[in-house]
Amino acid sequence: MNESILQLENVKKYFPIRGGVFSRIIGQVKAVDDVSFKIKKGETLGLVGESGCGKSTLGRTILKLLDPSGGRVYYKGNNIFETDKNELRLLRRELQIIFQDPFSSLNPRLNVGEIIGESLEIHGIATGKEKQERVEYMLDVCGLAPHHHRRYPHEFSGGQRQRVGIARALTLNPDFVVADEPISSLDVSIQAQIVNLMEDLQDKFGLTYLFISHDLSMVRHISDNVAVMYLGKVVEICEKKELYQNPLHPYTQALLSAVPVLDPDSKLERIILSGDVPSPADPPPGCNFNPRCRYAEKRCRQEEPELREINSGHFVSCHLVQEG
Repeated sequence: MNESILQLENVKKYFPIRGGVFSRIIGQVKAVDDVSFKIKKGETLGLVGESGCGKSTLGRTILKLLDPSGGRVYYKGNNIFETDKNELRLLRRELQIIFQDPFSSLNPRLNVGEIIGESLEIHGIATGKEKQERVEYMLDVCGLAPHHHRRYPHEFSGGQRQRVGIARALTLNPDFVVADEPISSLDVSIQAQIVNLMEDLQDKFGLTYLFISHDLSMVRHISDNVAVMYLGKVVEICEKKELYQNPLHPYTQALLSAVPVLDPDSKLERIILSGDVPSPADPPPGCNFNPRCRYAEKRCRQEEPELREINSGHFVSCHLVQEG
């Protein structure tokens, strides 16, 4: 069994709400609230949930692109949150991110060769001809022509720009990559190509992914395990086959019921959630999901459930789910 390359313990990220004449802090937006899980070396963990549930914020907090409000993230046994600037700079070689929007994440003033090769110079790995050879190699393995290094981002299609973004993320030969909704802004016909490319690169370079998405069908294709987030918390996490065949949390059941089914005779029940998602600045007492849950009881409105192991490797945060 592969050892864990990344371990989250009670990770929190709160954003202050300021008000009044002196801009005092009058509240907190709990974007990520007490999240814990592990990712094994070489696997892909899919992170799913509605827009605004904290998926992208969690990914950026893990990499310390956002300063955490609490908790610990251990990468190969070392707490990322306790690293200083010099240590974090060295870690950047091993921890990378693929951004959601391939256009806004690429500097329009630089050509592709400069964009991909910039990190090689910053980290003192390669310059000159050696840098150019590395850039051309990364373009080639990401499905672009080596001579494309002379072009600028606006000269590429959306799918090609995302390939440039992937090449940039992998040029330092990282071990762990956060893929922050890398296909959500692409045409459906291109999405499968990018996901297949990511799988090929994972096999080639031994990568570990945190794949953030709201596309449950694509997450099922690429992931080994899946974690479901709701209002800043992980409510269910397990192996993907177990999650899609036996979802236990009411929120997960509702999400999966919304996935289109090819069989026109399918009798699957569509679960419609009532009400709106509560504000992360004022989450409800007890279980965060209780205002929209059709099974909610008195206990659900008073006590916050723990994320506990129901079956082997299947963790659920719900009072009503029984073990065994």
